[in-house]
Amino acid sequence: MSYSLNLGMWTGVFAVPSEIVDKHLKLAGAAQLKVILWILRHTNSNFTDEDIAQSLNMQTADVRDSIQYWIQVGLIELNNEVISPPQNSAESAKQTVNSSGIDSAGNISVGEESPSDKKNEFRQSRAPIQPPKPDVQYLSRRMTEDKEIAYLMQAADSILGRMTSNSDKCILLNIHEYDGLPVEVILMLLQYACDIGKSNLRYIDKMAITWSDEEITTLDRAEKKIKQLTDSRAAAYRVMKITGVSEHSPTSQESSYADRWLLQWKFSDDMIRKAYEICIDKTGKYSAGYINKILESWHKSGIKTLEQAASEQDKHKKSKKQEYDNGAAYDLAAYENSDPFN
Repeated sequence: MSYSLNLGMWTGVFAVPSEIVDKHLKLAGAAQLKVILWILRHTNSNFTDEDIAQSLNMQTADVRDSIQYWIQVGLIELNNEVISPPQNSAESAKQTVNSSGIDSAGNISVGEESPSDKKNEFRQSRAPIQPPKPDVQYLSRRMTEDKEIAYLMQAADSILGRMTSNSDKCILLNIHEYDGLPVEVILMLLQYACDIGKSNLRYIDKMAITWSDEEITTLDRAEKKIKQLTDSRAAAYRVMKITGVSEHSPTSQESSYADRWLLQWKFSDDMIRKAYEICIDKTGKYSAGYINKILESWHKSGIKTLEQAASEQDKHKKSKKQEYDNGAAYDLAAYENSDPFN
């Protein structure tokens, strides 16, 4: 009697290093896992970054970033465009001290303070977009030992709707460890940034520094801050509609002005439109700063209606004319073009 073995789809199998499953299955992102599996499947074949990107429907830059991840964690080497296992696993796992004084095994180098000890000193010199960047080994270690950090990285991918790069993850790690924002607050910040169409990590990093400086370190404070920012943006869009300025994503300065005019000083739409018309008459262009100057003058004088504004303007012109008639050093052109709100 003869037998045969039909493995079906199992006749086409390939080896996967156990380290990928044991250490990196929960640390590596979906893109990084896809890329390494694709590479392992195409052993002894020639391929390019573009081949992988096309096959996996990914951006070429994301493919390269994924390959770099596996190189940095010591799973593969790249020599003369040949991908291979590390020749010396001990050397590939060698502890290297990164810019924050922490080696790849997470040990503090001799004579260095821990990140928590250096936090206050660091906050004094923290520059947006330029945080001290941990190496990938340290990032992986922190994700392994702290479930909150691992959750942060996974949730960030979901909120941002894309696979974050190692550089993005390092920014998020610094926001947590150096700027002191709790994970839940960072996630609220990420969601808000996405809601306003500004999901770039550089923008988020700058916002995180501001939140840290304002000690927005609880969910309650984060909710209040987001409400404030949301109200200010809504006010900015309202001002655009009032003035007829083409709608665009408001800058922080425009939002600040609109917040002041509508929410703090409580000016009506008509008053803002009048200030805008005066601005155009005087300068020939839209200037939020000039409009703010007019409205600030009205606010200080307690002027809240168009009638009061017109009356104040007439009084100011009469006063200027009287000074001119009395021989004050004004020429006619200067008088006619004088700013009644100086």
